Amino acid sequence: MNIEVKGVNGVLVLKVNQFCDFDTVLNDLNMLLEQPIFQQDGYYPRAYFDFGCRYLKKEELNHLIMLIKQKKKILFDGLSLPHVQNQLEIKRQQLRNGEELFIDKETLFLGTVNPGSYVYCYDNVYFLNTVRGTIVAMNENVKIYGHDFQNAQIVINQETLHDLTTSALTSVYYKDNCIKAKKEDGYEQNYCSYIG
Repeated sequence: MNIEVKGVNGVLVLKVNQFCDFDTVLNDLNMLLEQPIFQQDGYYPRAYFDFGCRYLKKEELNHLIMLIKQKKKILFDGLSLPHVQNQLEIKRQQLRNGEELFIDKETLFLGTVNPGSYVYCYDNVYFLNTVRGTIVAMNENVKIYGHDFQNAQIVINQETLHDLTTSALTSVYYKDNCIKAKKEDGYEQNYCSYIG
């Protein structure tokens, strides 16, 4: 049997062997639901399915739900599926005058952003080195973090923060129709100037 059953807080947890074929899982569930414990009148236990690290295709999930509805022996209480963890990408390059870089996922940037270079961000970015170029947030939800901005330009939602210079950990983001720069001391400054 590729399904282990445990009772937890009034719910049956059906732990499924994540390495066996899905058709085998369905057959095992079919046989399990024919056991005498599930044949009692008026007894419909809540069942939660634990698939471990197994990804279910849409058709597999549909087959599982159809079997549960057909058997009418348990109340479906949910299932666990693996979560895709957000992984931080690391970039180590130096950007020189005229170079452009597009960042499409959360990134830790270890290189230097020199004057005349552009970084276009679709997700949050963390700069550990000096930023002297232009950082463009491609949507207003992007946050830009750094501790050494030297006359940097930050563009968010058609607003520009000119000549940002800091020597403390600073987060730059868009809020209340303005670009905000918040240093680690908690002081929030309002920087707005419209690009025409």
